[in-house]
Amino acid sequence: MWTVVCKGGRPPGRTSPWAGITLLELLIGISLSAVLLTSLFSLYYGAARGAAKDQNRSVANRESRLIGDRLARDFKLVGLMATQDVDGTADDVNRDVPGMSWSDSLRNDFEFANTYNVIFTGDVDDDGCTETVQYIRDDANDLIKQVYWRWSRDSVRWMGPIERSVATHADHLMFVYYDRDGNTIPNPMVYPTGGYTLTMGERARVTSVEVTLVTRSDIAESGNPQFVYTPDGNYWYDGYRRIVQRFMIRGRNLSLGA
Repeated sequence: MWTVVCKGGRPPGRTSPWAGITLLELLIGISLSAVLLTSLFSLYYGAARGAAKDQNRSVANRESRLIGDRLARDFKLVGLMATQDVDGTADDVNRDVPGMSWSDSLRNDFEFANTYNVIFTGDVDDDGCTETVQYIRDDANDLIKQVYWRWSRDSVRWMGPIERSVATHADHLMFVYYDRDGNTIPNPMVYPTGGYTLTMGERARVTSVEVTLVTRSDIAESGNPQFVYTPDGNYWYDGYRRIVQRFMIRGRNLSLGA
């Protein structure tokens, strides 16, 4: 019986796993793998970038919604004093906050009213205590600040101020005031540098306030810039995503006898 012995010691019919693969086929396989990996990376990067954009834009939406809700709630309560602070007893509110540039020793629904700065009194927290509240934009830090003083019946004086940030990424905050006939105060409306400041008589006629609020995304995006314009002539044209809110708020207790 004859036995066949291969020179390499390998039985006939057994071949190397790489047998038959040419260099060209190997290069094609490597290229296809590289293309697949590149496609997967691009898909992942695109999805991650899209998610980052959505999160970035949600910052503007969230800030706009939160400060809009707060302003709407507070303005509805302008002039609505806590019952115990106007019940004819010795601990009633008897004046405005002393020592301020807008102080005149009188308690008013609107202590100060400007296109970009408003100060008013009322039980805005609905907690049985009267507050004097200011809303103004911090231009240096793009914040909207709330400053408030609280009337103390124990000491019969205003306590405070307490200052806090109620919105970040805020590019603009402005107010337009209206009387009960729906006319702007002043009429026609003007926008001088620094805003228009209402007189005491004009403040007494206010029944509603229109708020314009501009908030922006956290970081700028590449692509087409967005043009945003407000009635007082301010505008923006850059890569930030902005949300513009304009809404009217009517006070429940303002100028009822005017």
